[in-house]
Amino acid sequence: MIKKVAGGYAKFENFITNLLMIGVVAFVFIASIMRWVGFPLSWSVEFAQFLFVWVIFLGANRCLREDRHIGVDFFVKKLKPKTKAVLEIIINVLIMAFLVFLINFGIQLSIENSVRLISNLPLSYSFITMAVPIGSILMLITLIFKVAQKINVLKTTSV
Repeated sequence: MIKKVAGGYAKFENFITNLLMIGVVAFVFIASIMRWVGFPLSWSVEFAQFLFVWVIFLGANRCLREDRHIGVDFFVKKLKPKTKAVLEIIINVLIMAFLVFLINFGIQLSIENSVRLISNLPLSYSFITMAVPIGSILMLITLIFKVAQKINVLKTTSV
């Protein structure tokens, strides 16, 4: 049941991330064409920035879930499976601690920016800054599942 929900969520997140990226490209393209013909859209850059920030944090979770972040694994590949699992758990716990930090200060940042408006748009700047805590929460959930999987690997792996 959990795998089915997680799979559905992953597909939904991938769809949203792809849609936002298409939006960024489309708005930047439309803005450049409109500027070229003499009718610049003053709000397009800010809106593209809004979309791009969300793409970054949702995409970071997608990369984390799919193990697609850049990493140097030259030495890690040479470790025994049990040692490798322990090292990955330690690294993931450190990342989780940093994500808790980001969640805390991201919420504070969003509250502080709630009265600030995005220039040329009637939207609160907190719509942009909320990407930090929401994306961090999603990554934290992803890491909790990854750590649980690694613990299961430790339980089933012999010395």
